[in-house]
Amino acid sequence: MSSLQPPSPGLPFSMPANSSAGFSGEDTPTKASAAPLVVGIVALVASALLEVLDYLAVSPFTYDVVNVIGYFLTPFVVFMCVAWDAASQRLGRRSPWFDVRPGYSHTLRVLAIVSLAVAVVHILELGHALGEWAVQSGLFS
Repeated sequence: MSSLQPPSPGLPFSMPANSSAGFSGEDTPTKASAAPLVVGIVALVASALLEVLDYLAVSPFTYDVVNVIGYFLTPFVVFMCVAWDAASQRLGRRSPWFDVRPGYSHTLRVLAIVSLAVAVVHILELGHALGEWAVQSGLFS
C-alpha cells in the first residue's frame, strides 16, 4: 500500500493532499479585522446607555458632560470605525489571500445610521442645557 493520496485537482500526483502546496508564511490567508465592528458596537451601546441613565436621572449621569461624551461616542467614533473598516479592507485587498468581510462593512453602516438617531437625543439634551444657561445668564434679555 502506498502512502500517496489520490490526485486532487491542481496538485501533482506525488504530493499528499494535506500538504500546504505553495503556501509560505506570507501567503497565508488573512481575514478582515473585527476590531472596527467591536469598537463601533461598544461606542453605540455605551452612548445609548449614557442616555438611558441620564433619562432615568441616575446621579452621576445627569451632568451635561455625559451628553457631550455620548455625543462624541455616537456619530464620531462610529463613523471613524466605518472609515477604519473601509481603509483596512481596502488595504487588505492588495493580498490575493485576503478574506474580505462585506458583512462587517454593512453592519457598521447600519450602526452609523442608528448612531445618528442616538446622537440627536444627545444634541437635544445639550441644546436644552445650553438654552437654560443662555437665558439664566441674561444673554437674551
